[in-house]
Amino acid sequence: MKERVKTMRKTILSAAAAVAVMTLFAGPLAAQTTAKAPADPAKVRAELDKAIEVMRKDARAGKSDILGKTMQLDSTQAAAFWPLYKQYEAEAKLLGDERLGVIQDLAEHFDSLDDAKAKALLERQMAFEDKKLALQKKYKDEMLKVLPAKTVARFLQVDSRLNKLVELTVASEIPLVY
Repeated sequence: MKERVKTMRKTILSAAAAVAVMTLFAGPLAAQTTAKAPADPAKVRAELDKAIEVMRKDARAGKSDILGKTMQLDSTQAAAFWPLYKQYEAEAKLLGDERLGVIQDLAEHFDSLDDAKAKALLERQMAFEDKKLALQKKYKDEMLKVLPAKTVARFLQVDSRLNKLVELTVASEIPLVY
């Protein structure tokens, strides 16, 4: 039973790394980061934090590249879009930190999860989802002030698709709560 809990905890921590990723490209990297983790929990956490930050940096670059290729912006639109996108990504990163915290909390308490802790995690997850939607609405409105609606719609479509890839990766790594 203890081995199963350790395996589940390791799997959840892999999912925590995946949540930091903004594109599917980093999925294989998340698996590599936990393959030979040292026994010391502090070292494991430090290595995981370092891996998450590296993956986030790479993922942001990959996402920007994908957006650059799919947005088809002229020079005026690009001058309006990219600064707003950078602000959006900075705020999205902070939200990602919250989501990562929920997953890490689940991993740390998975073997002792009771209804009270499960409810608290659910509340944190729902609050995260509300904040994510509010962020998307905020930047949709900001972008509509300086870009055509079809361009904003394209951005939201691409952003949504990339985020769903991450969400699917994360969801597939987190075991069901029993």
